[in-house]
Formats: sequence, structure tokens, C-alpha cells
Amino acid sequence: MNCRSVRSAMHRHLTRLAMLTAGCLAGCATTAPTVTIPFTLTAAGNVSIRAVLNGHDQVDLMFHTAIDSVSLTEAAIAKLTTFASDGSIAVNSWGGSNQARHSRGNSLRIGALEWRDLEITESEHSGPGTDGKFGPNLFAGRVLELDFDAGELRLHTKLPPYATDWQRIELLQDRGSMSVEGELSAGELRARTGFLLHTGYAGNALLDELFVRDHGLESELVAAGETELRDSYGNPVRTRRVQLRGLQFGTLAFADVPAAIFDGKLGGQRTSVLGAGLLTRMNLIFDAERRYLYARPNQRAAAPW
Repeated sequence: MNCRSVRSAMHRHLTRLAMLTAGCLAGCATTAPTVTIPFTLTAAGNVSIRAVLNGHDQVDLMFHTAIDSVSLTEAAIAKLTTFASDGSIAVNSWGGSNQARHSRGNSLRIGALEWRDLEITESEHSGPGTDGKFGPNLFAGRVLELDFDAGELRLHTKLPPYATDWQRIELLQDRGSMSVEGELSAGELRARTGFLLHTGYAGNALLDELFVRDHGLESELVAAGETELRDSYGNPVRTRRVQLRGLQFGTLAFADVPAAIFDGKLGGQRTSVLGAGLLTRMNLIFDAERRYLYARPNQRAAAPW
């Protein structure tokens, strides 16, 4: 990618983030110290939140920690009365680049919160049982808590006092996504790498195959078959199932973790992925600046994989 393309991509990202933040500042109906939003944890481990589009259409949206946009599936859009496409745009997904229908000037209401002038793109897939997805950028400037025990997403104006008793993990931000560094063990080998936080992926962890190869982990990770995933636009992503002896983030440790290896390419960058299967075993708090993640095991932590 040349310098002009990088500047253009960065400009588009900053413009989208500014519009979303401004929309919330103009339209959010409450400034209460804590806003509580109930969610349903689906059978696939996705966080599903009820919302209203353009004051009329009711939709169930997946909260997706690895995106900074709002999208609706083709099937959901076919049932809506208020979605108006104004053309198509280029979008990137796990499996490559695609063209997707696009709509400007939308409003979205979740509980007492409302955003205006939102851009929405069309995708082929979302989490099972959901009509689309949105990212944490809608809650920019607020502390974001995911309580999987209570089934609640909470927005705070400041970090709750109990967060200081939880494990604090540094967040790394890149193009609207968040990652943490973790250590995995395979056989007698141990290695550290970054993991993209991805609540849209139902599994526990996806390992970048280049990382696995560079750290000599292949001999310790015996493949137990292959699985083909599909990204938001239907592109295939092939994975090999493996078993990790352990996976650790700070003092939080998980043993005998089923995982998978994939080619590691997401939107032109290489990364490993931490999915909902493991993330939902912890209650999570993201600070307002998205510099730190606070985590503690919840009631699901000891459940069989």
C-alpha cells in the first residue's frame, strides 16, 4: 500500500469515527453516570442487542469488538422499510475485498441512546440469529463493561471502583480494532503474541500460521481436522483444529484450550484472534480511552470447552 493509500484509508477511518462520535453527542438521550443495556448471549456466544433503526425497524445487532462500523445483512435489509441504499463501497473482510451496498443518514436507537447520521453497509452474514453488527466506537468516550453473568452491557462515565481488583491488561489499538498480548503453551514450548479481540468469532482462539511456524510450534500442535469458516461476505477461511496446553493473559490462565490455525491475514494485516468462546468466560471492562482492559473470570470460566 503506498503512502497516498495509507493517508486515504486513515482519513476515511477518522472521518467515520468523528461522524459516529458526533452523532452520539448530538443524539444520545441520556448523560446518566451509568447506562445499562441488556443483551442476549446467543448459542454461538455472540452478544445480541435489540435496536431500532430510523425510528421504525426493529433489529437485533451483534456487538462486535473488532469493527468500527455498523452493518446489516442482506436478509435483514430485505425485511426493512427504512433502509435506502445510495450506492456501493469497497469493504475488506477476512477472505478479501468486496463491494457492498451502502446507506447514509440513518439513525439508530438502543435503549435511551440514539445516534444520527450513521453510515450503514450491507454484509452477507452476521452472528447466527442477528440482523447485523456494530462496534465499540458507538460508545466512544465511555467506559464499557460487559457483564456476562448479568447479561448486561454497562456504560460508565468513569472507571468503576471494583475494576482495580481485576486483572489489568494493556490494549493495543490499530485501525479501529483492539488487541492484547498473551502467552500460549504447546507441549513444552511457550510463545507470546498479540491477539485481536473478536467477539464475532465463536471459537476460542485462531493462531496465525506464520507465528506458529516461526516459533517452532507446529510439531507440538497436532491438527485434529479442518474446518471452513465464512466471513461477513461469504469468503471461505480454512482452519486446522488444534489443542493448546494453556493460554494466559497476565495472571488469567486457561488450560487445555481448543484452538485453530489459519493463514493469519485479516484486512491486509497478520494477527492471531481471541474469540467469543474464551472472551465470554470473563467479565470485561474497557476504559474510556481504550488503553486498558480489565478482566476477571465469571461463572462460565470453569465450564467444559
